[in-house]
Amino acid sequence: MDLFFIWLVTFVAGFWICKKIKEWQNLPPGPWGLPILGYLPFIDPRQPHITLTKLSKLYGPIYGLKMGNIYAVVLSDHKLIRDAFAKENFSGRAPLYLTHGIMHGNGIICAEGGLWKDQRKLITTWLKSFGMSKHSALRDKLEKRIASGVYELLDSIEKSPKEPIDLPHMVSNSLGNVVNEIIFGFKFPSDDKTWQWLRQIQEEGCHEMGVAGVVNFLPFVRFFSPTIRKTIQMLIRGQAQTHTLYASVIARRRNMLGLEKPKGAEHLPHSNLFNEYPDGKLKCIKYSKHAPNTEHIFDPKTLIPTEGECILDSFLLEQKKRFENGDETARYMTDEQLHFLLADMFGAGLDTTSVTLAWFLLYMALYPDEQEIVRKEILSEYPEECEVESSRLPRLMAAIYETQRIRSIVPVGIPHGCLEDTYLGNYKIPKGAMVIPLQWALHMDPDVWEDSEEFKPSRFLAPDGSLLKPQEFIPFQTGKRMCPGDELSRMLASGFIARLFRRKRVRLASIPSQEDMQGTVGVTLAPPRVQYFCDPI
Repeated sequence: MDLFFIWLVTFVAGFWICKKIKEWQNLPPGPWGLPILGYLPFIDPRQPHITLTKLSKLYGPIYGLKMGNIYAVVLSDHKLIRDAFAKENFSGRAPLYLTHGIMHGNGIICAEGGLWKDQRKLITTWLKSFGMSKHSALRDKLEKRIASGVYELLDSIEKSPKEPIDLPHMVSNSLGNVVNEIIFGFKFPSDDKTWQWLRQIQEEGCHEMGVAGVVNFLPFVRFFSPTIRKTIQMLIRGQAQTHTLYASVIARRRNMLGLEKPKGAEHLPHSNLFNEYPDGKLKCIKYSKHAPNTEHIFDPKTLIPTEGECILDSFLLEQKKRFENGDETARYMTDEQLHFLLADMFGAGLDTTSVTLAWFLLYMALYPDEQEIVRKEILSEYPEECEVESSRLPRLMAAIYETQRIRSIVPVGIPHGCLEDTYLGNYKIPKGAMVIPLQWALHMDPDVWEDSEEFKPSRFLAPDGSLLKPQEFIPFQTGKRMCPGDELSRMLASGFIARLFRRKRVRLASIPSQEDMQGTVGVTLAPPRVQYFCDPI
């Protein structure tokens, strides 16, 4: 009996080991890691994209590694990325603590399945109706919104003292109000406390999401690490305060549209939100030890309504229609979902574009000859103030593209999740795997980009001077989950720069070090904080 038991255990163990070996043989190659932790201890938290890029040189354009309790597949070849992200099986989101534990799969960035498909379709339709398409009759209205933001920026520059200024911060503020118009239908007054408070929450949140990376893969560490626990608490506090502010803005917008909150759309945590201030005012509190003491009362009546359509109005009208009709998809249009959606649209619309422009201004100041070439093109095509069409400014767009290549704004890309066991190339990708489109490796590959470490906008220009966009260049990713605001981002970037460079030259007050030029990784790759002089033409 004992011999039979030993034989049975040996047989089962051998069968299991053979099965696992066969599974491992079908997986992409990759490095071994430690038990439980996987490869996490060997990834540089300050420059994770550099660590992952070095591994791609060892294991090839597709490799796998364990990151805590999540199996990750890293792609650094544009054909593999395009092939993968065109498939339905790769349209999920990785099971990270951030997307599922904090965002709860809401919004659009972290959503999956029916919710994601429904919200993406709506957002794409709305943005096109606002003029965000290359051949839209409404494009001129969107251009006027962008122009108003640049005039606000130029006015701020003119009023600044004749000393170095934080130009990227000023650009971000002016750009932010354009994004506010498109998303909320409101602008904040100049130097508004609540606007600065909101930006501080967002900037710190983006940084801390990168710092809290380990908890994404090992959620239990938040119970043992006081530092990570405080970081998570700060993120949750910032999210709650941001959503509270949005609830006040939504209430005012509903009042302007003459809409009642549909029954079933309520967000219960906000049921007593306006008990202290029935007129919609809110107390904005200090949200972290790093933030200045900015406690104040926000009055939604201080917001300046703007003309034109906005995401918030479109959502509220669609919400009303679906709930009144008893539509099954009304469950996708709750106020809770609206809060996450507004946060996603605001963050994606502002952060990626403002970081792109911050890097662009830095490189233009470091390469004054390139700046002068761009300026001459702008003055040649647009000697007088008018609507800006980026297709008429190939040299400017080439410089923007080169900026997005040499300093990928999201260097590790936005990870996808594998919804079912599937194959990519000759390898099996298991259900639940996180799939990383490693943009840094793609955009800095010396086999694709000659002198990849050098800033050379001419690489995006054909011999006849027209704009090139190589297949290896995917700053907004690709496939089913490609950024729906890519055209809007191009319009914002080209519109801001064309109008700024028509009137100003930019130069640095001090040169950043090579180490600083590597940027700071959070959700995005932020450039060093530098001061500028803006010289009149």
